[in-house]
Amino acid sequence: MFTKSKRNTNMSKQSSGTDTAGKTHRPGPPSIVASDMRVLGDLETEGDVQIDGRIDGDLRTRTVTIGQSAVINGSIRGDTIKVAGTVNGEIRGSTVILTATAKVVGDIHHKSLSIDAGAFLQGLCKRITIDEASDTKSPMMVTDQSEKMGSDSLKSSSGAAVVS
Repeated sequence: MFTKSKRNTNMSKQSSGTDTAGKTHRPGPPSIVASDMRVLGDLETEGDVQIDGRIDGDLRTRTVTIGQSAVINGSIRGDTIKVAGTVNGEIRGSTVILTATAKVVGDIHHKSLSIDAGAFLQGLCKRITIDEASDTKSPMMVTDQSEKMGSDSLKSSSGAAVVS
């Protein structure tokens, strides 16, 4: 009996260490901006966010849900972005979902895009590569920088565009 008890004690100590390591990777509850809240400025988090209020600024997060009553005046960057409210600005993420009540005025850069019937979208939709989707924290995508550099480098000394 005593040996079993010691063996079980050792096993429980080992398993509790594994559980502790697993908890460090488990995300906490989402941060919530309530419908009666207005935020002036940028928000950045590595967790999940539920927005039901108004944000006048940029939002950077892993996963964000924009509720029906929410208004975002600024860019949104994240892995998964679900929009049911109003966004006035650029959206850049791996997975972007626009529900039937969504209203987006701005460009969407995505790896995967879903638009429900009834959603309003005024802007450009551009598919990005996996590398660009993982770069959601940088101010500009790599392709945007290369396009800008490429357009400058394609001009000849006379100012005419060089076509290759």
